[in-house]
Formats: sequence, structure tokens, C-alpha cells
Amino acid sequence: MTATMAIFGKELRDAVRSRWLVAFALTFALVALALAVVQEQGSVGAQGFNRTTASLINLCLLLVPLLALILGASAIAGERDRGTLGTLLSQPLSSADLLIGKYLGLTVAVWAAVVLGFGAAGLLVALVSPVTDFGHYLLFVVLSGALASAMLSIGMLISVLSEGRSKALAIAVLTWFALVLFYNLVAIGFALSVASSGEMLLVSTLLNPVETVRILAVLSLEPDLHVLGPLGAYLYVEFGPALSAVILGVALLAWAGVPLTAAAAIFRKQDA
Repeated sequence: MTATMAIFGKELRDAVRSRWLVAFALTFALVALALAVVQEQGSVGAQGFNRTTASLINLCLLLVPLLALILGASAIAGERDRGTLGTLLSQPLSSADLLIGKYLGLTVAVWAAVVLGFGAAGLLVALVSPVTDFGHYLLFVVLSGALASAMLSIGMLISVLSEGRSKALAIAVLTWFALVLFYNLVAIGFALSVASSGEMLLVSTLLNPVETVRILAVLSLEPDLHVLGPLGAYLYVEFGPALSAVILGVALLAWAGVPLTAAAAIFRKQDA
């Protein structure tokens, strides 16, 4: 545990020094302000804060997975490139200590970036739009952090499997494209062509943490079948909003735990 906490502290300090945390928060806040101003000028009225919140969660579904995947993919592969991995493993710590320490440090750093970004954005949005339901806004902060944890876990697995940082980053970006930009079209087409059933739609939903968070966000804000899309609509109709949220929440926890566990097992064999 002491070794894990030492790696955790080092990773957190390195993240703060790199200044990406502050850059992410400032970028997020400025985009939020632009969204709020545009929607206020469009006479959104009392729903301005909620509409801006919905726009922000869509922004998060693009930015947070990319940030988390890149950081996770660089964690171990970067140490290999710098030639410092052997030095770290020669210290009195196991490969699991190193992997978990890095994951925890990066998780706290990304969560801090998300909280800072949403916090600054919320303050700016409140200046131009009425605050009607701040609870949903806080929920989206938690959902964005949970998505970051899941994508970091996937990134750590990519990092362990990659020979160097460049290869790891390339795979991370391809994974981001696949999960964020192309997944819905491919998943729905596959589900309908291979087995046109609701069960296949459910499996397609649970196989993508980004889609899982999107549906959770829509369920909490505006559970409209057209907005939910085919994957979310099946969940809503078949299980109802409460049970759907539980199923999606469990799937998100699995995405945070399973890839990291697999990475630890593979990394231990590599170390051996």
C-alpha cells in the first residue's frame, strides 16, 4: 500500500506540473460560456441552464474519453520509451503497485480537471442563464468522472499491451474514434442484421462506456425516446428508467474494473 501511494503521489504531481489539467478546465469553461451565450440569445429562457448542461455533456462525451485514453495509454508505454520502467520495477514495489498507483493518480487528476472544468463552466453559465436545476448539473459531473475512470482503465490496458508510447497513442486514438464516433452506427447495424432483437441492442449498449454514459445522462435530463436513440429506447421501454439506470451503472463499474484487472494480470506476466 505504501508503494502504491508513493506512485500515486508522483503521478498526481506530474499531472499538475504538466498543466493539462488547467488547460482542459479553461477550454471547457470558455466553450461552456459560448454555448450559454448562444442559447441565451436564442431565447431559451428558463431552460437555458438545462439546455447548456445537455450541450456540455455532449462536449464531455468527446473530450473526456480522448483525454483519459491518451493519459492511460501513456502511463506504462511512456515509461518503457524513457527507459525508466525497469528502474521503477527494481524498487521495492510490485507491478500491481505500479499500475494501480498510476491509475489512481491519473484518476484523481482527471476527476479534478472535470470538476474544475464543470465548476468554471457553471459559474460562467449562471451569469447568462437562469439556474433551474443544479442537481442535474452535479450529476453530469459525476457521470463525466465515471466515464473518465472507465476510459483510463481501457487506456491502461492499451499501455500494457503496447511496445512503445507512439503505438499506444495510435491505438488510443483509434479506440476513441471507434467508441465515440462510429460505434452507434456499427452497433445498430450489426444488431439488426445478425439478430434483430432487443437483447442484441442491450448488449450493444453495454459494450460501450461512452454510450452508457450518454444514455444515463439523457435518462436523467429528458427521457425522450427520440433523444435516447434505438439503444436507449429499448432499455427505457423494456426495463423502465430506474432499472435501466442500475443496469447501465453496473456496466460502467465493470468498464472501470475489468480492463484494469486484465492489464494488471498481463503486466505481472511481462514483469516475470
